[in-house]
Amino acid sequence: MRAIPTEVDAVVIGAGVIGASIGYQLARHSDLRVAVVDARAPVGGISGRTFGQIRQHYSNELMVRIAQRGFHCIQNWSSEVGYGDPGYARFGYMLLVVEDQLDGLRYNIDLGQGLGVDTRFVVGSQISEIEPLVNADGLAGGAYEPEGGYIDVTKMVLSWLTAASAAGADVLAPLAVEGITTSGGAVTGVSTAAGEIRASTVVAATGAWARDLLDPLGVEVPVERRRLDMAVLEQDAGARALGTCITDGNSNLVIRPDMGRHIVAVAYPPEMPAVVDPLADASAADHAAHDVRLEAAIAERLPSLTVASTASTTSGAYDVSPDYHPILGWAAEIAPVDGLYLAIGLSGHGLKLSPALGEIVAADVLGLECVGDAPAIDTRALRPSRFAEGDLMHLSYGPSARA
Repeated sequence: MRAIPTEVDAVVIGAGVIGASIGYQLARHSDLRVAVVDARAPVGGISGRTFGQIRQHYSNELMVRIAQRGFHCIQNWSSEVGYGDPGYARFGYMLLVVEDQLDGLRYNIDLGQGLGVDTRFVVGSQISEIEPLVNADGLAGGAYEPEGGYIDVTKMVLSWLTAASAAGADVLAPLAVEGITTSGGAVTGVSTAAGEIRASTVVAATGAWARDLLDPLGVEVPVERRRLDMAVLEQDAGARALGTCITDGNSNLVIRPDMGRHIVAVAYPPEMPAVVDPLADASAADHAAHDVRLEAAIAERLPSLTVASTASTTSGAYDVSPDYHPILGWAAEIAPVDGLYLAIGLSGHGLKLSPALGEIVAADVLGLECVGDAPAIDTRALRPSRFAEGDLMHLSYGPSARA
């Protein structure tokens, strides 16, 4: 078994999109010794099963600002990170709604435009001009973001971990954290399969595994694991390709282009099922049910889209909070544990928010207003105590990952 450091200044648990971003920013902007630890190899957890789509359409100013900063980092990767490439593919993003969702859509568009997002209201023939495969019948309108698209999660995470290592961080993956150690009401480090790593600061960026480590400490967070099923579809050679990332608010279809003749698609059920093992594949019956939902949704919204076959299916899990927004802040707000920072409950938004969240968490841990040239973003609204206080985040479309 390889040697591991016995003592560092800060341990980041999780090397997915959130942990990798935090680890990089901590190492880049301080002289702290940082260890990023994950039970799985890089991109071996839920980050490796993400849908990959990015957009800036949100229901409140805070989330828009975080998404905007995320886009800035993705579009300026060479200067912001300097290693690798996030694989940003700009296809545009369009959210389509029916009449009873129209007020929420217009609110979000006005909010985004007021904050400088390139977003616009589209209707009827405008929708079909942007994406000819869309059947606009029955739609009240849509929000279109030309800069929307998708990224390559593997490239992004490996780029961050390489940059973190170059900045002096220890990237320890795969290495399982068996528990967070404490003494006298403060964290003292983590216990791992290879021994203890002492540290006065621990950042939990563990996604769907958050409660496995937090519950034994008495840090109670309202996070549930909810399964998401995803399919990669293959089109016939010569068929008209999908050219835009689409979310249909009526059928709950989310679909985007991928490499070659592939398309990635999800048809959300009315309620995502709870799961015990975040990486457990859905049963054959569950995959069959997803296929039925997907076929019906595509027939409704993209009837001329030809699908030759299903190339693959994947199941993963969201770490869902009650208001489908991240939980960000010191655990001492809700439990007598000092030195433990929570960056969990991403609720399906982690990918697009992760570049900015890495900067925000690093600044909080370092006691700074911001790091580098990043804007100062007040994330107090995402504090762990908001649920007990009844101060939940606003959602224009009701509780869902659409936010």
